[in-house]
Amino acid sequence: MCVNEVQKIHVQIGQVKTGRAGQSLNAILGSCIGLGLLYPARGICGLAHCLLSKSPETSDAISGRHVDQALRSLQSLMEVSGKDLRKIQAIVVGGANMTMPADTDPGRLVGSINARSAYRALRDAGVRNIHEDVGGVQGRQVAIDCTSGEFTVKSIPRLGART
Repeated sequence: MCVNEVQKIHVQIGQVKTGRAGQSLNAILGSCIGLGLLYPARGICGLAHCLLSKSPETSDAISGRHVDQALRSLQSLMEVSGKDLRKIQAIVVGGANMTMPADTDPGRLVGSINARSAYRALRDAGVRNIHEDVGGVQGRQVAIDCTSGEFTVKSIPRLGART
């Protein structure tokens, strides 16, 4: 691997992954939520690709399937707790309406429910949300550069949909 080459880590549905300098965390999202945690002072980032909002039971298992479990998993993998949580920055991305008519009540959409769950989990943990890009009818691609702690979010046009 060249010095300037970045190792891309793809985070699939239900996965939670972390990365360090020289790596980037990447996900393609529709109604799923991408929950990213950035800890520049420690040089570590994490990304979860969450399908659902709340897990049926609390567990120590590492999983990104549910938003609440994903946050606990990211904290564990990144080895952060207590006062360290205030130093972390979070991003919440995705939650698009990919399957229902555009005029569907947003409160009924899984993406909206997932986004609200992410905001609640972050607030309850004391983590600061610095960026959100949720809702609408377009998917998104998120990339977190673990070297710089910077991230990009790009919309993915949906064929035949009005934006």
